[in-house]
Amino acid sequence: MLRLVMIASLPLLTSLSAFAQLSKFYTIKNSQEFDTIDFYLKATATNCLLKQSSEDADPLTIYGNPNLEKINPSFISKVGGNTCYSKLVLDEYNSSGFSDSFTMAVSRSDKDNDFWKVNLGEDKIYKLNLIYGLGNADVDLTGSSVQKLKIKSGSADIVVGYDEANANPIKMDTFYVKADFGSIVAKRMELTRAENVITKIGFGNVLLDFDRMMSEKCNVNASVGAGNLEILLPQDDTPVIIRLRDSPLCSIKIAKGFEEVEKNVYVNMNYSADAENLLSFDVDVALGMVRFQYAD
Repeated sequence: MLRLVMIASLPLLTSLSAFAQLSKFYTIKNSQEFDTIDFYLKATATNCLLKQSSEDADPLTIYGNPNLEKINPSFISKVGGNTCYSKLVLDEYNSSGFSDSFTMAVSRSDKDNDFWKVNLGEDKIYKLNLIYGLGNADVDLTGSSVQKLKIKSGSADIVVGYDEANANPIKMDTFYVKADFGSIVAKRMELTRAENVITKIGFGNVLLDFDRMMSEKCNVNASVGAGNLEILLPQDDTPVIIRLRDSPLCSIKIAKGFEEVEKNVYVNMNYSADAENLLSFDVDVALGMVRFQYAD
């Protein structure tokens, strides 16, 4: 888990974007036809930065510096109802998808990957479906109105969250992360304003940072195969309940101050079933490790 903490403390790609020679590839022009952008990204082996930017006046602009002998970028978009559906695919030639991601992780270095930057605007609502095979990804949600977020990591290292005390302007319905072999660090989870958080881990690692006081109710549902899940808990004024489904082959650590009120059900001293800012966890773990702790 130390590796996850180190990843969380570093701006993985922001500084890289300042030095990379980027060209504008695709743009969705601003229009009154739609108020929501449903954006799908699949990147087989690249480094990606996604964030809100005043650099462009349009609601979605994509820059890159790909080696076009290795990668085949494609982009489509269409408007239906009040939503603009857009799809960016960054596949390597001769790649069969994420079944190759573990093999590529062993044989390639991240420095060989291309770099892409996705700029979001200020005035639209976003539904984001982001799939990364190999490389690094920095998903900075600061200032963006995100209704749904879905992130999958094949073997990529991903940081997602907020760098400032600037919460999601709208409530998020679902925050979903899945780590097959990679690592995902989700920072400042209280700022997502997510009603539901879903986490699925195969052999990967996920850190969920809930270490600041919650102002709204949030339900977290997690399943862990053979990987690791670390959850940073708030120390003050947030009621928390943890429900576990474990096995003899797993490892679970619960932070101090929790009481086991029935088998595999733990609550802290602030717990109230009717609390408006109740933080509840339902965790199913098979072979891996789950650790609930307070931030240092």
